Amino acid sequence: MKLAGSISMCVLGMMFLAGSAAAQAVVEYGVGAGASATAASGAKGVGNSISGAFKSVGAAIKSAEGASSNSSSGSRSSSSSSTSKSSSAARETVKSSASASAGPSTAPVPNPSYEDALGIEKGMSCEEVSKRFGPPAMSFVTEEGSHTMSYASKAGGVQVECTAGKVVSVDKPR
Repeated sequence: MKLAGSISMCVLGMMFLAGSAAAQAVVEYGVGAGASATAASGAKGVGNSISGAFKSVGAAIKSAEGASSNSSSGSRSSSSSSTSKSSSAARETVKSSASASAGPSTAPVPNPSYEDALGIEKGMSCEEVSKRFGPPAMSFVTEEGSHTMSYASKAGGVQVECTAGKVVSVDKPR
């Protein structure tokens, strides 16, 4: 009898715990769903803001292009003259901002071409290594007058240790 009573109490206890575990799962789901809805609401207007910014830039460029075609035609009325002046000012603003960001020359500078880091040899000067193999991917001072440089090569990383301006060790991938 005692065994049957113990088993029935265990079954009742499990049923009670299962109900509270299900209630806990429902509460946690609700908390997670609420947090994600709150986080997503902040990003709702970002697309409209970006779209508006691009539209205003496009309008400024179109007005600058329109001004250049208006100034090339010979006749102007007083209203087109004021429009042309404002468009000309917009065009100058666009040109000045473009030239300020482009720097003194607008010609593209080609990327330098460096040798493969597997060609670094012990005894080379550190200056020669920098000229031939380019700047290291990582460099740090290990002690006064000595530093370690890491280069990327086709076969893997190359560790170069320089002391007193000379390469004293090269660790290449095997």
